[in-house]
Amino acid sequence: MIVLDSIGFVNTGLPLIVLGVLAVLIPRLVIDRETRSHGDVFRGICRTVIFLLSVGFLMSYVLTYTRGVHALALGSSPELGTALWMHSRLSLMAAIVWAPILGLVWFGHAQGVEARRGQDSAAGER
Repeated sequence: MIVLDSIGFVNTGLPLIVLGVLAVLIPRLVIDRETRSHGDVFRGICRTVIFLLSVGFLMSYVLTYTRGVHALALGSSPELGTALWMHSRLSLMAAIVWAPILGLVWFGHAQGVEARRGQDSAAGER
């Protein structure tokens, strides 16, 4: 059984906008603004990636089951492994939108680290 649902704002646009906004906001909460370590920035970005994949999985699960089991296109009782794979795949597909945004955020935090290191170096030369 193949189900072709239309792409709409509620089932596609809104989740991608939410994930994009979270890709900008979560690193601000997770990464210390005064850090001078690229390792701290990297660990914060990794935590953000895990969080965004989890949120994407949850959104996929909620949207699919609010639309009904027919939206699974797997029959009336999908196996657990198949459903987990489907939601994981959909969460990874959403990364096409938020991954470049998160990359730019990472670049901005890395520039901030280098700017603070440069200020520390300049203050030490005086």
